[in-house]
Amino acid sequence: MKVKLKHDLWHGDYTLALDLPDRWKVEVLRMEGDKKPVLPKSRLREAVQAFYPILKGKKEICVLFDDLTRQTKVSEFAPYLLELFEQCGIRDEQVRFLCALGTHAPHDNVALRKKLGHEILERFPVYNHNPYEHCTDLGRTKLGTPVLVNKEYVACDARIGIGTFQPHMFCGFGGGYKIIMPGISHMDVMVHHHGTLLNQHWDFFGLGRYQGNPLLEDLIEYGRIARLDGKIDVLVNTEADVTDVYGGDPDRLYPYMLERAPSHYSTTAPGKADIVFANAYCKGNEASIGLSTSECFLKDEGGDVVVLCNIDEGQVVHYLLGRFGNGSWGQLAFGERKNDPRAKRIFI
Repeated sequence: MKVKLKHDLWHGDYTLALDLPDRWKVEVLRMEGDKKPVLPKSRLREAVQAFYPILKGKKEICVLFDDLTRQTKVSEFAPYLLELFEQCGIRDEQVRFLCALGTHAPHDNVALRKKLGHEILERFPVYNHNPYEHCTDLGRTKLGTPVLVNKEYVACDARIGIGTFQPHMFCGFGGGYKIIMPGISHMDVMVHHHGTLLNQHWDFFGLGRYQGNPLLEDLIEYGRIARLDGKIDVLVNTEADVTDVYGGDPDRLYPYMLERAPSHYSTTAPGKADIVFANAYCKGNEASIGLSTSECFLKDEGGDVVVLCNIDEGQVVHYLLGRFGNGSWGQLAFGERKNDPRAKRIFI
């Protein structure tokens, strides 16, 4: 039996064909969101047009975008952003794009072009966020998180962002204000929010646990203090194509997306398996996430996991959670990964 899977989103986006024995009973698990049609490009343009009242008459514009650990195809929005800049009378020298890396390693020219397309790089300055320097102190949240935000962003009078709304282990769902924190915040911010607060509210750790989640509430308060004026977020299918889009006020984004995202990303399995193939696809550079979310599909007596993450650049450098030597780790690293006891063998 042949199973075809899209693979390596940012470096070829090719189809991987698995030739599996005919005697195997094979089930390909799909998200509920895969049943939705892909949105026409006109809907992306409508979302960008929501930024018109935000940008009109402004002097300095900052456009935030997520990095290659997220599947947002920002290049698909680029033509409509350029159109909007012209409509608003905004000159190229008034605009800068800022990669909301959080505590990930900076992107080079090649990576930025994959994310944004060529014209953005040719016309506008594009910066990487630095989580160690050049952040402005804007106070603290009620839960004590210091609000330390990229000073280039703070210096602008119009601030917009583009990203993807998807499940996240700490906040239930990422997207929304997460492009601000950790996206363009100081390392000390994440040490408090991802460390101190998470340890105090560990019961909320897990994908999709957003209801009453203090970490999400703190994140939203943080984003309001940092004053993100507008946000585009998308829901995507298994092939990273847009099926839902929101453009506008970040506060209104949350009820809109939380009404749709839990069912969109839900996946039904007919039973437990002896072997699980986890196609990391757009998360190939954070493949351990694919491993963590697939172990639960193994039978109680155990089985094997095969993680498909054949990408040239390897795993993302994570200054907060990563490893930098035999005994050297980021400040909040969990140490050596503890595999689920059901995973007898893991192939990567």
